[in-house]
Amino acid sequence: MKKVALFMDGWKRYFTYAWPLGFMQKIKEARADVNLYIFNSNGNWNRDDGYSYGEYNIYNLPELTDFDGIIISVNNIKYPEVTAELLDRIRKSGVPAISLETAFDGLHFVGIDNYDAMYDMTRHMIEEHGAKKVWYLAGPKDNYEAQERCRAFRDCMDEYGLTVDYEDVLFGDFGFNDGVTGLEELLRAHGHTCIKHEKDGPDYGGPAEVYGEITSGSFADSAPDAEASNNEKMDERRLEERDIVRKILPDAIICANDNLAVGVCNRAEALGLSVPNDFKVTGFDNFDKAAYYTPRITTVSRIREKIGAAAAEIMLNIWAGNNPDTSSYIDYNCIFTESCGCGADAMLNGRQYLKNYIMGVVEREEIDESTLDFTHVLSKCKDYSELYPCVQSSYSQAECKKCVMVVDRSLVEMGGAGPTLSAAYDEDVFAVKGYPQRMQIVYRQGIADDGDDTYHSMFPLLDDEVGGNIFLFAPFHFGEKAAGFCCVENGYYLMDKQLWSTVMSEVNVAMINLFNKWRLEQINQELTAISIKDPLTQIYNREGMRQIAAKAFDKAAGQGRALLIMFADMDKLKYINDTYGHEYGDKAIRSAARAIAGGGGISSIPVRYGGDEFVSISIYDEAEPPEERKTAILEKAREIVAQEKLPFALEFSIGYVITDPDGDKTLEEYVREADHSMYQEKIQRRVSR
Repeated sequence: MKKVALFMDGWKRYFTYAWPLGFMQKIKEARADVNLYIFNSNGNWNRDDGYSYGEYNIYNLPELTDFDGIIISVNNIKYPEVTAELLDRIRKSGVPAISLETAFDGLHFVGIDNYDAMYDMTRHMIEEHGAKKVWYLAGPKDNYEAQERCRAFRDCMDEYGLTVDYEDVLFGDFGFNDGVTGLEELLRAHGHTCIKHEKDGPDYGGPAEVYGEITSGSFADSAPDAEASNNEKMDERRLEERDIVRKILPDAIICANDNLAVGVCNRAEALGLSVPNDFKVTGFDNFDKAAYYTPRITTVSRIREKIGAAAAEIMLNIWAGNNPDTSSYIDYNCIFTESCGCGADAMLNGRQYLKNYIMGVVEREEIDESTLDFTHVLSKCKDYSELYPCVQSSYSQAECKKCVMVVDRSLVEMGGAGPTLSAAYDEDVFAVKGYPQRMQIVYRQGIADDGDDTYHSMFPLLDDEVGGNIFLFAPFHFGEKAAGFCCVENGYYLMDKQLWSTVMSEVNVAMINLFNKWRLEQINQELTAISIKDPLTQIYNREGMRQIAAKAFDKAAGQGRALLIMFADMDKLKYINDTYGHEYGDKAIRSAARAIAGGGGISSIPVRYGGDEFVSISIYDEAEPPEERKTAILEKAREIVAQEKLPFALEFSIGYVITDPDGDKTLEEYVREADHSMYQEKIQRRVSR
């Protein structure tokens, strides 16, 4: 049995299902006994760095030497140090490794030749369409594919003796909106400063700010009826604006991908410009949005599944003892069509595409409803022990073969599935880089239960007796702090329908909410403890007596049991303060509290009632007369004086009362009676002196 690790970072939250699909198809064709383990992150989706690092931390989970091969798709990782650390671990492991779409020293490369493809595209625009003035939307500056394509564009322009000025090339990102704003920035860079982008709905296809005035729609739009008198003037100004733009337009704008190209065309239309009549546009990737856009986008087509299959073929060759080429290029195809002026080379089945789109919308609505239901169920979970089965149930509905959840043991101890941590617990116990040694398996569906819930390592826990399976991993994390991970086997539906990141995101939110709920409870307990405890003696204060002792009083009355309430007053506290100082006075009060708590019995509730006055409340036991309890307190006081070597004696006047569980007196009334009893004893002691 061979095991291959695939490290991926999706574009935004997109899961590139083509990689594992193509890989496993080739493996099955070869009838090889191989399982694929995918460590997927969505680190470039969230704008919070802590969240992103928490996603990328899943790469630190596996021990690389446990695998027979490694594949990486890291072109979208936004932190260079994350990529560098992963590459360093791979090289040190000595495990055969393949990189998809990005070339790295020491790793095999599989992908298209981005340089040749963009060179062919640029050459076509020059030779077939006579383009001399060309602008270029380059995508991210630190992206390998974007770099190769930009390099090819520059080299091709240079070969034909065409100038590329600094302002002709614009770096940004790969999104649709980057194409929209990219066109405007290029226009401004070439001297057209009056256009400002104004967002108008999801397509950004509407207004532009012209000469400081916001207009609506394209240049051909008519104004509302209320402004009919201004229609002709507005149209003239729009036409003037369009003519100004046309004077500085290039022959073509070459884009690093289809999203950019569609964004450029969309914005151009909003400005009253025509592609390809006013300028030509090309893209790259042959996405559906390019194929079915009007005009259809000239682009470069590649079949991503072939990249996954080529990676499998290289790995099979390595295992067979062969020495495959370090680079494997799959075929690409330049599609020259409407946006560059070549016209449609073939009629696309628009009806079928529209049908598929409609059914996709229907399916997405159903998925969204299911996601809402899932989120609602998660929100009702009171603790983690309720959460884990809910997560597993969702994966079972997605027809996953196995589901394993492993979390930091601190979460287990935190509540629900084990004892509660102390109020001093700090979330900093979570690991920030890598995973902690104290991990616990909290759910295993489809995995044999050997009675050991401690997580030791990935294998043999996640082995399978047969090959052809995909194990999909994702992290549990609170920002950058690692909370655990989840693994499902054969989650094809989750991958195909782009649900994996959505589900895991919802689970993460639910886990964070439960953690915050627990922390809030801890804080409330700490605040309550502060409010009901005497800071000097750390026994209950009068508020604590009202909250804690009152409950014990009501409970005892409900059970028909009497309470012994003792009221003690320290003797000679003023003398101690005056003679030995307030430091000793405080020590005397603390020692008195210890005597009341220790002599009052294990089940007693000690209270510092105020100043030098104390109350002890306990269950009345007829076998232990109150006078014996008084004696126990006084003996405890003498013991403390001896232990602490205090220069004074601890003496008390103590009164008491026994409650009547059938009576109607309140706790405070009984305390006052005990206080009165204490006062009577104090008077008698003074008389006896």
